[in-house]
Amino acid sequence: MTLVKTAAVFLLAAAGHAFAHDAWVEAGDGAWVVRYGHGDKLESYAPVKVRALAAIDARGAALPVARQAGGEAVRATVAGRPALLTLSFDNGVWTKTTEGSKNLPKSEVPGAISATHAVKYGKTVVAWSAAVTRPQGQPLEIVPLAAGAPAAGATLPVQVLFDGKPLAGAKIARAGHGKEAPFEADGEGKALLPVVAGRQMVVVGHRWELPGNAEADSLSAAANLLFEAR
Repeated sequence: MTLVKTAAVFLLAAAGHAFAHDAWVEAGDGAWVVRYGHGDKLESYAPVKVRALAAIDARGAALPVARQAGGEAVRATVAGRPALLTLSFDNGVWTKTTEGSKNLPKSEVPGAISATHAVKYGKTVVAWSAAVTRPQGQPLEIVPLAAGAPAAGATLPVQVLFDGKPLAGAKIARAGHGKEAPFEADGEGKALLPVVAGRQMVVVGHRWELPGNAEADSLSAAANLLFEAR
């Protein structure tokens, strides 16, 4: 199953979705495009924030990824038939002040109140296979536990990993389900997520303190899984 080209904007908001912005990879105009946004709108970003963009085939073998220069969003082509694309997006440090937030380390902001380093990790399933169920080594990731394409009306078993280990009690939100409470993972980081027809994204977040760090007080990570079901 291949993801079709999407509309310009994909609704990401979900109730309790505290991971204010998301970054993901989608198909568009013959290439793969890295998108960044919040709520019902896309936002521009500095291309340098895309730290890694990778792809594997149905056997789990790495595929060459070539970035294309120019444009408002990072675009790339993949040699071969990708089953899964992964993204690492570093949104930098956001420092809170009495006049709002600045995308700078707190050491560079006079009167800084607090600062958070925000990072995003994305997965886009293109073709379901056993390779999709294998952890990809992202610091925070949602791992599907079923190799077959999920069907609308069924459930998708997933596991949330942090530094390669199960994240017990992780709260997973379904984008576009604004009044729905997040799904809480069990002690092994596992949860069953309802599947609806069409394109969908599930998101999880995790935050931890950075004691003694001169640039930021905490690190906030968000990971998403994007796929399509029929």
